[in-house]
Amino acid sequence: MSSAIWLITYQLQHDREGDYVAWFHDIHMPEKLARPGYTWAAHYRTPSAEESDTGARYVALFGGESSAVFYNPSPAQLALTQPPETRDMMGCRIGSCSLILSGEWAINGSDVIESDCSPVESNSIGLTLCDAGGNDMDFSAWLLQEHVPSLNSCGISKFLTSSGDARHTIIHTPEADAALPPFADPTGEEWEARVADYITYPLGNPLIEMDRISP
Repeated sequence: MSSAIWLITYQLQHDREGDYVAWFHDIHMPEKLARPGYTWAAHYRTPSAEESDTGARYVALFGGESSAVFYNPSPAQLALTQPPETRDMMGCRIGSCSLILSGEWAINGSDVIESDCSPVESNSIGLTLCDAGGNDMDFSAWLLQEHVPSLNSCGISKFLTSSGDARHTIIHTPEADAALPPFADPTGEEWEARVADYITYPLGNPLIEMDRISP
């Protein structure tokens, strides 16, 4: 099981997307997975219909045995030893945001809450990065008591951020072709509307749907 994730989300220079994706899957992911404590990796992007004016959003996920894996060496220390090709490819990223996540709990297609978060392997995910404005207990209670029951067998994994700009990260793993419900809908029931009033989203959207990129 994986209890931690290094999450990096970014957009890419349009004319370098193909080169970057090929490098990421053929070279970068295998290099990371060769490091002690790294357990899995996945790469996702938004569908074409959801692209902004600056293009698709990507998210890279690297699983670790614990968050300690990502601090020794740290991402900043790793950057100092990057070869020229890696530095060139990293330069293709636009608006990169990096978070190190520690798993809290997961529900994988059932009502059973698990303490470990399984590797993210779904063909599509719904990604939420958010802050609760200090209302973390209220938000976490709403998430479990109201949001989770609305998912209709959709899996969900909840993380706290130990390094990065969003305190809470939620990864939804829907069944094939299943629609995700709104996240913290301001027009919803009283509790949901209250949560929507104080929650903020560093990426701008409450729930970003993404498809897995196959190597």
